[in-house]
Parts: sequence; structure tokens; C-alpha cells
Amino acid sequence: MLIPLEILIAGTGLATGLIGSCVGLKNRVLLAEVRKEAAELETRMVDRICNIYVRAGECRLQEDQVREVLGKLAEEVHGRAQRDPHQKHEREPPPDR
Repeated sequence: MLIPLEILIAGTGLATGLIGSCVGLKNRVLLAEVRKEAAELETRMVDRICNIYVRAGECRLQEDQVREVLGKLAEEVHGRAQRDPHQKHEREPPPDR
């Protein structure tokens, strides 16, 4: 049984078209996955950068607060020392080892 040439050409074209459509759909799916992964990576990078700068800012704020407290403490100690420089300490210093 011989297949007429016209049917063979039409069948080949149909098969080629179906294969091309399948490959095209797979490419679209892969491209969508790559875009999604790229967007997720970008989001993680931006979050990490923002967290680093937020933490640095918080550290500066905490450092300023510590300096302020230490400054007040130093002023208080200096004021007490000037009022009565010969005042005896309530407790004795620890012995030398």
C-alpha cells in the first residue's frame, strides 16, 4: 500500500508544526521560570542590602545613646570628685593579687 505524496507531505507538515508548538511552549515555560527565579533573587538581594543598612543605622543610634549615657556618667563622677576630693570610699578596693 503506497501512501500518496500529498498525504505524506501534509502529515510531515502537521508533525513538524506540532513539534514546533511543543518546543515553543516548553521554551515559554522555561523562560517564565527563569524570570521568576531572577525576580526572587533580586528581592532577596534588595532585602539583604536594606537589612544591612537598617542594622548599621540602628548600631549608630545605639552607639550615640551609649556615648550620651557615658558622658552623663563621666560628668557625674567628675562633679562628685570636685565637690569632695578627699571623700573616703564606702567600700575598699579589691586586694592586689
